Amino acid sequence: MSYLRAFIILFLCLILTVFQGCDNSINSSNVIVKIYGYAEYDCTEDKYRLTKAIPLIPFLKINKWYTRKEFHEANYQETIKLFKDLPMSNESLKKIAPTLQMSNQILNEITKGIDCKNPKDLLF
Repeated sequence: MSYLRAFIILFLCLILTVFQGCDNSINSSNVIVKIYGYAEYDCTEDKYRLTKAIPLIPFLKINKWYTRKEFHEANYQETIKLFKDLPMSNESLKKIAPTLQMSNQILNEITKGIDCKNPKDLLF
């Protein structure tokens, strides 16, 4: 009976180890750079996330990874939300809303000090 218990415990440990290794939320081999204690940048997948709320980027959720496209979409949706109740044509809205290029410029400025070929955390 004790052999059976030992086998069951080992089997459960093995199963739990396999499940933990299958977490695809972010690959453990990815190169991730911390940015001044409030954000992280994944050099491997070109993704960005906030780890703490900051007022300069209110359109991002905390601890959610954003691709450049998702970053732009969040920026765009937050911007047009301010004008949703105003009588405005789509043409006028396009002039106000951020373009993909503008969102990329914001993201590039935020990650400006990161060198993915020689990754180091950015500290104060």
